[in-house]
Amino acid sequence: MTGSGHSFTPIAVTRDVLLQPSDFGDGVGIDSKRLVARIPAGMTLSEVNEHLALAGFALINMGDITAQTMAGSISTSTHGTGLAFTGLAGQVEGFGLVTADGTHMDCSASEHPDVWRLGRVALGALGILTYVDMRIVPTFRLHAVEEPRRLDDVLSNFDRIITSTDHFEFYWIPHTRWALTKTNTRTQDQAQPRPRVGRWWNKTVMENYAFGAVCAAGRVAPSLIPRLATALPSSGRQEFTEASHTVFATRRLVKFHEMEYSIPRQHLVTALQHVVDAVERSNLKISFPVEVRVTGPDDVPLSTSFGRESAYIAVHMYKGMPYERYFRMVEEILSTFEGRPHWGKIHFQSAETLRSRYEHFDAFREIRERLDPNGVFLNEYVERVLGA
Repeated sequence: MTGSGHSFTPIAVTRDVLLQPSDFGDGVGIDSKRLVARIPAGMTLSEVNEHLALAGFALINMGDITAQTMAGSISTSTHGTGLAFTGLAGQVEGFGLVTADGTHMDCSASEHPDVWRLGRVALGALGILTYVDMRIVPTFRLHAVEEPRRLDDVLSNFDRIITSTDHFEFYWIPHTRWALTKTNTRTQDQAQPRPRVGRWWNKTVMENYAFGAVCAAGRVAPSLIPRLATALPSSGRQEFTEASHTVFATRRLVKFHEMEYSIPRQHLVTALQHVVDAVERSNLKISFPVEVRVTGPDDVPLSTSFGRESAYIAVHMYKGMPYERYFRMVEEILSTFEGRPHWGKIHFQSAETLRSRYEHFDAFREIRERLDPNGVFLNEYVERVLGA
């Protein structure tokens, strides 16, 4: 079963039949008393946001990409940032599941609780999701402050920053000591949106076309990348208040490869400093910033934030440039900090190395084998990471 094809891994590659979920429905059912929305599994997050906003509601938290389907986003443990919030899978109240023998199951904490508990992050290995019941909240706004800061300042104050604001993330710019920071505070204050022209200039021209041109120049002449990197912190400070989904989501036009790891939150400063030092010691030329986010713990067994406050370090490489040496170097560092790779992004782990990082790994394998004994929903990637 595929979603929207956003994942960087071959998680939906098949030699047999590929199903697409676009016909699972085009409406969102909202229970305003329970604050739960029933969302078709194949609806993209961008469509979900539009439906909810029209009805006066919003997702509790989300990441910065909205191209994924609802099913794909929870199945790979997609997340946003904010220490008081979980990733999307932690917001799931229930889901519909078609198993290998054609049975349709309505799964929740009260119905088929074992499938619900283990199936909220399942890599598509338990069956086909038909709908997802998500917890929602009334619409809210985010007061956003985006500005460059010195990396040392961010790291020395990291714990204070993430405990004193709702949503914080930053991007370290390799070959510099600068970080681009985003601080978002939940509010019901009056909207103070960005001017349309200014938003277009910053988000489309500067963050996409201009940044893409810098990356393309670096691919042609990698030796120029450290010098080109010094231009990125010059974006200046922006402050605005807008609807949550318009602030969380970021338009991405520049193509890249990505790897992301979750580690216990308390190790972030040390781990990132190891990454910074390794990049500086190497002769690698990296034009893409390194993204850092945090989330609270959840109870989803295969979630990258299961049972712990988590910090996320995501590394990227511009499309067309070799990435494996860089990614393996960072993976080796983060693996020493109990690192768990994002299921939908590039990594080099297998079931043998992953089992010890997930308390309920074998319980998931057992339920997968019970629901799909003949491996209808397996492929090479899922077999590699689950050991099925």
